[in-house]
Amino acid sequence: MVNLFRLLGLPDSSNSRAAPAPRQKRSADPGPQKDDSFHDLGEPQWSDRIHRMTPPAKRFVHYIKPDDLHRMNLNGMENRLVSGDLIIADLSSLTHMPSQQDVCRRRFQNLGEQNGLPVFALNESDTLLMIGGSKMRVDTDRHLLGMAKWSQLSDEVDS
Repeated sequence: MVNLFRLLGLPDSSNSRAAPAPRQKRSADPGPQKDDSFHDLGEPQWSDRIHRMTPPAKRFVHYIKPDDLHRMNLNGMENRLVSGDLIIADLSSLTHMPSQQDVCRRRFQNLGEQNGLPVFALNESDTLLMIGGSKMRVDTDRHLLGMAKWSQLSDEVDS
């Protein structure tokens, strides 16, 4: 006689009366166990795989702030802008020295003007400045000071 359960790929009800297999004892450790189907992404094999699959970065973000003598070192930044890198200048450490902050701001603006790139202020006090490298787009229609304009967002939600 043909077993209908086996034919349909279902578990056989006649075998269900047999004693279930005892469960293996597990450790109280919440980490991966010996027979788990768990992949520990901290293992070197996964790190190597990610490095092989990910292409090397071609563009970078440079974060610049004044040195101990309150000067901005912008040497070589022209080449970085031409290669498409993003440069962010943080002048917040000079809030107690407004004249020196203005000097650093002018130097940073001159760097942008020399390369034909606009300089954006990322905060209202103009202490975070940004220059996007060549072939980099900055959305100025929908964003102001790095945040979306709330009036445009509310119009889109109502529509």
